[in-house]
Amino acid sequence: MKKWQLIKIGGGALILICLLLSFLKRDRGPVLEGRPLESWVQDLLITADPIKHTSAKKAVSQLGTNAIPWLKKTLLYKDPIWKRPFIGISESVSFIEPKTIHRWANTYELAEIRAGGAAGLAELGQLASPAIPALVESLGDPEHLVYNNALLALNKMGKLPFSEITNKLFSVQGEHQTRMLHVLRNMQEEAVSSAPELLKIIESQSGSNEANAAIAALSTMGIKAAPAAVQLAISDRYELRLAGFNVLSRLLPVEHELWTELKSGIQLGHEKEKEVFLALQNVWGNSNEAYTSLSEAIFHGTPSSSRAAILLMSVAAKPGNASERKLNKLRNKTLKSAPKKIKETQKKIDGSNGASLKQE
Repeated sequence: MKKWQLIKIGGGALILICLLLSFLKRDRGPVLEGRPLESWVQDLLITADPIKHTSAKKAVSQLGTNAIPWLKKTLLYKDPIWKRPFIGISESVSFIEPKTIHRWANTYELAEIRAGGAAGLAELGQLASPAIPALVESLGDPEHLVYNNALLALNKMGKLPFSEITNKLFSVQGEHQTRMLHVLRNMQEEAVSSAPELLKIIESQSGSNEANAAIAALSTMGIKAAPAAVQLAISDRYELRLAGFNVLSRLLPVEHELWTELKSGIQLGHEKEKEVFLALQNVWGNSNEAYTSLSEAIFHGTPSSSRAAILLMSVAAKPGNASERKLNKLRNKTLKSAPKKIKETQKKIDGSNGASLKQE
């Protein structure tokens, strides 16, 4: 036998020994009915057999809070630094089938262990609340399998830990931050208090995946997120301005004619810019005055918000569209018995009906 063949055989044997020692040494969790917890939670994660799944649920429930320390630890489990180099060497050893070594290595490495830990915590529900910080950290795991199970666990504990997520938002970057923003998007109106933080991300990282995720999240947070969207819409940066109008169009689809006109007509430095932007602030710049439409602001708003809403409705009005019809009805009402604050703006309506923001 040639020397190089002996070296390959020796290298292959060393790989097997290292993998075996790592497997035997690793803490696989509390043992129940002869099986370690690591094995039970894998049945929660990947099995399609309902009987095994049910048995795994019972096992985790039986261990209860005793399982939490090990489950938390698995969320941080990473590949040993030597694993990939050794697997690479194994591929050059003729008597070791590469598929075999990869399959064997994957039984105790990679995302399945971390995801299994999250799945086990999900099964414990609110009992696993001490693991919330670790689960929030796992939202940034590069493997979707882990992220999805961590999110499931957090959801099963009741309301998502909003403060934990927002506190972490600026201490992480890239995909981790993006995934946390996806969580806020799914929380919708419950996460509206994070709007100022989302605004910072959009302004500082414009055009990035993180900024796009923040825009998507802001768009789901309901009418109380409108002030943040207005801040974007009145920006002196065109890309932020466009993002603001896109968010407003999702928060207030009833005013789609207004957003269409503003997106197509408002350019940087336009002569009507200040007037229109001040009107936007007067109608939707205050979260304590959450008007769901221009009509509501006209009839139930403060004098300033009412006047501003009429101006914005005149901007949106085009021949034959809904805004023009509303404006005509408003005119008729003001001629009869409309509130004084609407009468005061009658001249402005007459002078601006159907006016376009586009340059003549």
